[in-house]
Amino acid sequence: MLHSMRGTFLWISALFFCLGSALYADTAAGLRAFQNKDYATAYREWTQAANRGEAEAQYNLGILYLKGLGVAKNPEEAFRWLHVAAEQGQADAQFQVGLMREKGVGVRQDYAQAQIWFTLAAERGESEAEVSLAELYDEGRGVQKDMVRAVYWYKLAAEQGVLEAQHRLGACYAAGKGVGKDQVKAYFWLTLAAKQHDKDAEKQRSELAQRLSPDEIAKTDLSVAQWKPKPTTQAQAPAKAH
Repeated sequence: MLHSMRGTFLWISALFFCLGSALYADTAAGLRAFQNKDYATAYREWTQAANRGEAEAQYNLGILYLKGLGVAKNPEEAFRWLHVAAEQGQADAQFQVGLMREKGVGVRQDYAQAQIWFTLAAERGESEAEVSLAELYDEGRGVQKDMVRAVYWYKLAAEQGVLEAQHRLGACYAAGKGVGKDQVKAYFWLTLAAKQHDKDAEKQRSELAQRLSPDEIAKTDLSVAQWKPKPTTQAQAPAKAH
């Protein structure tokens, strides 16, 4: 099953409602219809905008086909529209294209292609793409296994508040995989994941606590309480590990 489509449509700015330009009229009208659960109208409006080349509408239209909203479910057509939007640099579309390549949904499964599209989206700060890219390097799917790169991308996503990335980053610090072994940092990231109701992270955190001093635990718990996720920022791929 595809990952949760975080912010699938929310990224379309409310600014569209203030623009008088006809260029975005159909895209904005489609958004209003979608918010009212009038998917048939959203489909019609976004189709018009997508055919004019608007990446935002192309992405949204692809999602309608993918989920079968306002139109018959059609993964192949979904991939076609998402790919068009991705080629225009739309980060959410790039992530979805990578995900469909990874899972073989609407297109032939191809991990190498998934890595390419995940990288493009991750470099634009798309947190789910950062996690997916990290997992490819972590597991050696479509790329050579590289825990240094995996940790790099896990960390970027973890800093944005992504639960799975926080859990995996904590586990990497605990085991010294791709990064120097550091029980305090492991405890920190696992605690953040546990706060998001990750039971496995809570279990690992409790086990780590037995190996830390009361002072280390107190200081780390204070850091966790003061921690805030970083805003999305563009990233650069790390230099290849040797």
